[in-house]
Amino acid sequence: MATYSNLEINHYYLVRENADGEIILVQPIMETDNCFLLLHLDEIEMTVWKKKESNIAEIIEELTEIQVAEYENLFEDEEDNWGFDDEELDEEEELGEEEEFEEEEEE
Repeated sequence: MATYSNLEINHYYLVRENADGEIILVQPIMETDNCFLLLHLDEIEMTVWKKKESNIAEIIEELTEIQVAEYENLFEDEEDNWGFDDEELDEEEELGEEEEFEEEEEE
């Protein structure tokens, strides 16, 4: 059976952590003597520590650089479709701060 020690830092893997579990995308982002910090790229992106010696039911495949770029582009496109860009959000925050400042001056 595979273990987390079979994974390499900054590579992306499709794995099944439990025999009956779902397939998830993980990326080891930090390594200590005994553990890996994994980025779980699931419905909710989160980090989790795993012992290197802990079992993984199945390492299905390692993604190629092209596949990783395609994956990342999926979410860049999704962010573009939200209708906001960083400049618009910054402008809204600045307007809100100016209004707060004006209210304080009036008091």
